[in-house]
Amino acid sequence: LVSSYTENREILLDIVRRSTVQAPEYRSMEWRLECQVGSRSLHNTVIPNVLTKWKVSDPQSKNLKTKETYLDCDVNTLQHITLSLRAAQLELDTFHARKMCRNLARIG
Repeated sequence: LVSSYTENREILLDIVRRSTVQAPEYRSMEWRLECQVGSRSLHNTVIPNVLTKWKVSDPQSKNLKTKETYLDCDVNTLQHITLSLRAAQLELDTFHARKMCRNLARIG
């Protein structure tokens, strides 16, 4: 197994490099808080809503064109997204994730 790997190492590394996913790169984010303070049928109610505008660039394009994407969500959904991103960030601090990053850095 080891001899097979060492003989085909360059081919395997080339396959891994070509098959990696190129995710969009974050550029900027703008947000706005909107509140509906009432309507004809719902008196004395406040419905908060958050509108975000994300600018990302495509790493595969030659001139890094930016793309704008809008996300409109309520406050509870935004809190859930925030908690999920924080959990993912904590996951990156684990021993296993650091080991994987080191191994991937050696390949790339």
